[in-house]
Amino acid sequence: MGLDPQLTIRLAKLADLETINDFWWLLISEQKMHDDRILDSQPNKHRSMTFLRERISQGGLYVSEIVPYGIVGLGSLAQDMHFLQTKINIWNISDIWVKKDFRRNGFGSKMVSHLEKVGFEKGAEEIRLTVYSNNKSACELYNSLGFSSKIITFSKTIVTDLN
Repeated sequence: MGLDPQLTIRLAKLADLETINDFWWLLISEQKMHDDRILDSQPNKHRSMTFLRERISQGGLYVSEIVPYGIVGLGSLAQDMHFLQTKINIWNISDIWVKKDFRRNGFGSKMVSHLEKVGFEKGAEEIRLTVYSNNKSACELYNSLGFSSKIITFSKTIVTDLN
């Protein structure tokens, strides 16, 4: 795209909710190749609006913005609330997404770095994120930013023979 834009990363506002929800469903659509269990349904659209409204109200959802294009990316940050007492303060980054026309310009890296900084300012001693293992471009991004694999999740589809 050859952009040399002024990228701004800021906390999402409730006024951004409709746009963010549209982008959220683009993110889910793009993730279908990795995990296709989420249904594109009216109840889910309502649930996502409720979830995102709560995330915004809690100050955990961020947007990247370029004038005059508007919001071009998303990212979330939340404290890991393990039910047991832990030795270190862990925060989780999630929902990193950049609009297709704006990818490969470093915006995803800037969002992750921004969220790391915010997490550190809030007391994070470790930052974690989860990514689908076959999402090669995301894995490459996170490796380039110093993240390493810590947990492996195995999955198995249960097939029943009703014959």
